[in-house]
Order: sequence, then C-alpha cells, then structure tokens
Amino acid sequence: MSQHVVSARPQVSPIVFSGFLGKAVLTLIPHSEADPVGILASLLSAFSAAIDNGPRVHYGTQTQTLSTWTVLVGNTGQGRKGTATRAALDIVRTALPDWSKATILEGCPQSGPAYVSTLADMNGTALMLEEEFADLLKVSARYKSMGKALRRSWEGASISNRTKEAVIQVDAPHVAIVGNVTPTEWASSIGKADKAGGTLNRFLPLYVERSKKIKLSEQISADDWAALIRPLAREFRQAVMTARNTDEVTVSPTALKLWDDKLSELIDGLSIGREAMEQFAARAADYVWRLSALYALADQRDEITTQDLEAAVGLVAYMCDSVTYLTPELSGGQSQESLALKIEQFVKGAGEEGVPATLLYRKFSLRASELQAAVAGLPTIEVTKSQGGRGRPALIYRYVTPITNEEMVDESADIEAPELVTPEIEEISEPVSVLAPLTDDEWEVIDTPTVFRESVHPTVVPVLSDDEWEEIDAALSVTPEPETLPEPEPVAVATEGPAVTKEAVLAYLGSPEGAKLLHGILANMLTGKTPSAPQSAPENPVRTAQAVTVGQAGKKVAPVPVVTFQPPTVELVSAA
Repeated sequence: MSQHVVSARPQVSPIVFSGFLGKAVLTLIPHSEADPVGILASLLSAFSAAIDNGPRVHYGTQTQTLSTWTVLVGNTGQGRKGTATRAALDIVRTALPDWSKATILEGCPQSGPAYVSTLADMNGTALMLEEEFADLLKVSARYKSMGKALRRSWEGASISNRTKEAVIQVDAPHVAIVGNVTPTEWASSIGKADKAGGTLNRFLPLYVERSKKIKLSEQISADDWAALIRPLAREFRQAVMTARNTDEVTVSPTALKLWDDKLSELIDGLSIGREAMEQFAARAADYVWRLSALYALADQRDEITTQDLEAAVGLVAYMCDSVTYLTPELSGGQSQESLALKIEQFVKGAGEEGVPATLLYRKFSLRASELQAAVAGLPTIEVTKSQGGRGRPALIYRYVTPITNEEMVDESADIEAPELVTPEIEEISEPVSVLAPLTDDEWEVIDTPTVFRESVHPTVVPVLSDDEWEEIDAALSVTPEPETLPEPEPVAVATEGPAVTKEAVLAYLGSPEGAKLLHGILANMLTGKTPSAPQSAPENPVRTAQAVTVGQAGKKVAPVPVVTFQPPTVELVSAA
C-alpha cells in the first residue's frame, strides 16, 4: 500500500456525523463559528463520561471500556476550540445539571498523587477540560507517576497513591478528557517517549479551525439558542440513562464482516511505512471500537452496526491525517513538504494582512526561488503584490481558506476521504422517544432558568435538577388505567297510549256496558276472582288508518286495517 501523506488541511468524511451525535452537531453548527469536528469530539468525550464505566464493548476476545480522550488542535483565535467545547457542554449541562456540577473538572491535576486523590474525591468519575494541554504533556513526561496514572485510568484499571496516613485507591476510574492546544505547542511539547507509544497515543488529536464568521447582527438570540439546545438535551439524557443500564455492546455480524474484509486493512494502511506514526497510532483500532460503541449507545442501541463502525473509522482516519498535517516529520514525508506546512502555519497565524516575502526569507533562511518552490503546491497560500508606497511592490503571502463550511456540507461528495463501504444513509428524522415530548408551553411551566457561565453565547439556558427530571420522567412513563364507568341505570320507557279524558270514562261507566262492568267487578271482589273486561265490541267502529307490513324479502304485503273504538257518549244523571 502506498505511503499515506497529507500535504493540505485534512478533510473529514461526512459519515462521522451519523446518528444522534451527528444530528446534534448539524443542528448547532449553522449558528456557531466552531468547527463541526470540534463539537463532535467534545460531545463524544462528554457522553463517554456521562454513561459511567458500566458499558463495555466486546469484539472477539477483547473487552474495552468506553472512555474517550480528545484533543482539539487549532490556532489561537482561529481554531474556535473553546467555542466548540462550550457548545457541546450546553447540551450536557442542560441534560444533566447535577451530574455536571459534580463531575466536570476545569483543568487536570498536575501530579500523579494529586490525580489519584482528586479522582477519589470525585468517586472515580470525571470529565476533565484541559485548556493548557501542553502543560499536561510536560507533566506526564516529567513525572512517571502521572503518566502511569493517566494510562491506567484510560484502561479503567485501578490506580493508587500511598501516603503516610493511608493508601488512597480508585478501583475503577472512569475519566474522559477534552484538551486544547495550538499547533506550535503540539509540535514543540510532545516528547519522543510519548510519540513512541506513551501517554499521548491514548488521545485523539483532531485539527480544528473556525468554520465561518457570523456577524453580530446575524447571530441568533439567547432564547433561540436555548430552543435548539432543549430537545437535544432531552434526547441526550435519555441516551445516557439507557446506556447506564447496558452492560455489553456487541457487534452485528455484518459489521464484523465489514471490519474483517476491508476496514481493518484500511486502519493498518494509515500508518504503513511510517515507523513513528505506527507507534503513535497504536491505539487506533481500540478507538474504532470505543467510538463505534458510543455511536450505537447514543442511538439507544446495544449492537454496533456497519454505520457505527464506518463513522468511527472515519474519525480515526481524520485523527491520523491531523497528526500528519500537524507534525509532518512523523509521516516520513520529504523535507520540502515539512517546510511547506511550517510556512503555511506561519502565514495563517499572521491573519488577513499576510506576511511579506522578506520576513519569510529571514524566518526560514530561504532564497526567493526556494520559497516559491516550497509553497507552489499549497492551494491555501495566495501571493499578491502590495499596493502603494515607493519602489518595487513587495510580495505578500496570505492564507486563504480552501473550502467553506457550506461547501463542506453541500459538496461533501467532492471531499477526499478514506474509501469506506458506506450504506445509503436515510435523511435524519425525529427519533422515537420512550417519553412523550413536552410542548414549549409545558417546558415554560417546568423549566427553572439558570445562567450558564461558560456558554458559547450569553444565554440563559433552562435546566432541571436530577430530582425534577426524575419526577417528570416518572409522570410521563406511567400509563393511566382506563376509567371504569358505572353501569347505566335502567330507564323505564314510556309508551304512549290513547288519550282518555275524565268525561269519557264517566260517560262509559254510565252506559249499560259500563254498568255491567262495574257490576262484574263488585261481584268478583266478593268472590275473590279477577275481573275481566267485557268481550263485546262497541257498535260503532271507526277506521282511522292503514298499516303496511314488510315481508322477509323486503316486499310490501297487503294492508291490514287498524281499528280504534270510540265509546258512546252517555249523559250522567245525578240522583236526587
């Protein structure tokens, strides 16, 4: 396989922005100047810390903890390293406010004993944010106890410190780290021992730079930023709770076959022919599986799919390209390429004004022809002539961005990336949540505004305590039993009979028929028999209507006359 050399700013494969983690990054990046890789890396480290040390990934005979250590390498003011980390932590702090207060640590302890003691005080779990990552490397190189404690905690192995009073021990440390460093500090502070397989190869160094410049008038409001964060925090919290109840993350048969057939060879090829790079990337395969498991758990799954695996390989490949770009001497490339990259970094650090050619001559001890040859293959260097002044115009070297963030998204098919077997990814849709979503009005009732001191925006992001989250989750997860309605009471159905007036009754009783009926009633009362109505019909029947009946086949049959009887009118004569 040919030697892998990166001579320009590395490009990341779009597949790294898969699943919920990718959706979170793509939701925030239009409103942030941060590099999307920086937000993704910070979110991965924070998620690996939040799920605790329970979940492990199993592949073959190997078992890995999921602690993830990332380093954002970018120029001061242009890398937007802190902006990326704060954007990711806005999600974390909104989702897990109590956990964040107890677990997120600003800075890393500067000695082995202090590191062990700090972790013991924090119950063995910490998310460390180290803005002076170069200092951490120097301490690790100077004190063997510090380097040893870092390496063992990355593996989840016990660490201890013996004092005069007692032995302080942390049995199962669970640490995630997000570091920030400039390219110059990176190149100058890493020791040869670390390059050759020490502490440094536990980290994922990723090159970052500002994705775009957003005018102040075009930035979204604090309320709009909080509205973006809120649903992502809800889903992040649900993924963390699900992962904490997961012990084992397995690999699907199709993902395992993809690894055996192609991806393992791709990872090996990233460092073939470069002895120093091979030693530096000794943990590349381990990180592929750790990251794959995190992608799966973030989507609330306990099995690694081909998409999870390819996303992890894409990020590890970008890590190797970043190292080659930042420290070309590790790649075994030609000195001319190394010189070109150093010139590129120097010109980029000068900003929009650029660097006069004479300054570059003195800085790198070059002649004009040597400088032109060194930057001839760099698409990021633009050479112009100064305007105005006396004498011959001076040559000005300026840095130009080769690709914008919008082009990265819209023209991702043109980005050079490691060849991966990538299944067609469906458009990201809203995930199916176990909990019923809350409306904005419901959030307004239950939210308690809290000012985020380190937010990327001066925002007021609503957060809930863990107890409040648990109350809401419990309320939303209970399915109410159906109400049992009482049996309806029987209602007597009134039937209309023929209207009979008092006068008609009296008239009938005064008639001979009525008199006969009364006589029969009295006689029966004396003998105990039930009276019966007279069987004779009145003499004057009146036909009032005809009824039509319907047969079984729905046909009309012959009408049957309906007869009503009208009692005769009888005049009552009162007795004297």
